[in-house]
Amino acid sequence: MKKFITVLMLALCTAFLAKAQEEMVLLSGETDDPEPIVYYNFVDWSIDEGRIAQWYIDFGDEEFTTWVDNPEPDGINTTSTSLMAQTFKEDIPTVDWWGNFLNFVLDEPIEITEANRYMHIFHYRENLNNIWAVFLNTNGSHEDAELGNLRFQGNNNVPGRWEDIVIDLHYLMDNDIPLEQFNFLVDAAWSDPRDSPPTRYYWDEIVLNDDPFPRGVEFLDGTDLLNFDDQEQMDNLTITTQNEANTFEVVPNPLPDSWVNPNGMVGKFHKSDEASWWQGLHIQFPGLHMIEYGEKQYLHVFVKTDSTCFMQLHVIDQNDVHHTQMFFYPHDDLDGEWFDLVWDLSDYTAIKAITVRFDLQLDDEDNYINNTPARDFYVDKIVLDDDPFEREGEWDDDDDTFVIEREGTEEGLTAYASDKTIFFSMQEATHVQVFDVTGRNIASERLGHGSDLNMINVERSGLYFIRVTDNQGRMSTAKVLVK
Repeated sequence: MKKFITVLMLALCTAFLAKAQEEMVLLSGETDDPEPIVYYNFVDWSIDEGRIAQWYIDFGDEEFTTWVDNPEPDGINTTSTSLMAQTFKEDIPTVDWWGNFLNFVLDEPIEITEANRYMHIFHYRENLNNIWAVFLNTNGSHEDAELGNLRFQGNNNVPGRWEDIVIDLHYLMDNDIPLEQFNFLVDAAWSDPRDSPPTRYYWDEIVLNDDPFPRGVEFLDGTDLLNFDDQEQMDNLTITTQNEANTFEVVPNPLPDSWVNPNGMVGKFHKSDEASWWQGLHIQFPGLHMIEYGEKQYLHVFVKTDSTCFMQLHVIDQNDVHHTQMFFYPHDDLDGEWFDLVWDLSDYTAIKAITVRFDLQLDDEDNYINNTPARDFYVDKIVLDDDPFEREGEWDDDDDTFVIEREGTEEGLTAYASDKTIFFSMQEATHVQVFDVTGRNIASERLGHGSDLNMINVERSGLYFIRVTDNQGRMSTAKVLVK
């Protein structure tokens, strides 16, 4: 018996030491011993210029952070104390993003490997205000091109609750760059009006380990992500319009005779003419939907509107990294019917949120246009399944039911580009249409039957969408980048 207990204790100690080696605590405030993060205050240059002194409370000697009691010790963070920064309670002036960087500096640089690739930060916000952003190895900011490598941004799901922010340090690891410091942009107020209400922000238990998932996360089952006939499901989601001028409501299907959810309820999103291009129907899940190859791989979203336009699906992964995919809604080909947007998410691990963005337009310099004309859009039956094809259907007169068909031909559509020429092939192809990124139809040709290689010339480089129809009227779509 004594030998068994000894072996058991050795096994437990070995497991404990292995875990201790996997996880490096950078800052906790729970020990009197020095911790790797030796500086946790706003950036020196911003303090020197007096910006932070206008916005945050000075707790003495130009210290704009302080250790206080944990505001929610019964949540996922059970420590006794937490680091806090607080904006003024009386007549807070406009808080600008520039200089609003809480700087965390390490005593010594840390080499990043697979064992410590993920940085976890417990964060609590009394008010969500604007988003937060994290910048690696700088006392300022990085450009948009570094998003997901040296710059990360997001927001907590709800106010008044601890949540775990996970930063993937893969860029530092891949380029043999040690971690020296990081900036936490507390309130990214980089658009007007800059009127964030006074609030407190808390940080705690900053660690490095090999776990890509947030601490305390719930993994969600099922493939049905959003069905507007299921009120219980909707009650567990956070659905927002990202602009008070936009509206959202659940309404009867505007096409009651459609093969899609006939006589059911669907989501109606009104995009106002005050909306920015990126503002759409945002759906936040109460946990993570894992991407499972061959099972939960393809995201499907039914959409409908009154004219041809471009749409974009946007997902946020478990580490608050943003991913997007463009789609073309062919209103005339569909006669205004529902259309299934399909996106293969097999390159990602998990998703925590989806945004459906409608009517994306570009100017002559390929910049997205804000304040496009107000329009109504409809969404329904968002699923994550194993089907790579667009959902299609027709009415079956024999048994008065709708039959769902899979889109595409046996061999499917293949396409690529070279020297301003788009090459494509699909069995029994009879018709091709080519659209540029603004939605303009730049080519439409009839084709001979067969799977031989076809080609279409375009005038300039850019992103194009081709839509090919076969001799049975089935359509397939491909995106091609012409360099």
